[in-house]
Amino acid sequence: MDKRIINFIHSQKLLSLSMLDDDGGVYCASCYYAFDDKNLALIFASEEHTKHIQLAYKTPKVAVNIALDTNIINLIKGVQIKALFQKATKEQEKIYYEKFPFAKLAQACIFALNIQWAKYTDNKILLSKKLEFFI
Repeated sequence: MDKRIINFIHSQKLLSLSMLDDDGGVYCASCYYAFDDKNLALIFASEEHTKHIQLAYKTPKVAVNIALDTNIINLIKGVQIKALFQKATKEQEKIYYEKFPFAKLAQACIFALNIQWAKYTDNKILLSKKLEFFI
């Protein structure tokens, strides 16, 4: 994966997770995340009973959006991602708790989104073509 994409992912902490809903529509949830560089995975905490987790178990192919919050057009940055949902490994749980140590108090489950494809936009460097990564 291009270092610019990795650096952007590390610079943020909130993602929007989208998955297929039971009615054929789309359902979204926002999650704080940590990044596993080695396995190119986004790691987040949630509860097993939540709607987004139940839907992701049913259809583990999910979409993710991470964007810089700005009103200035030439500062727009973001990454669109296709990922596979799964429970996090013990190593990934450690990565998550290093970034969000207070999350241990919630005793939530930790999940991973293994990146299969990513498209990065950075208006500041005026990319003539979006940077793409795929497995």
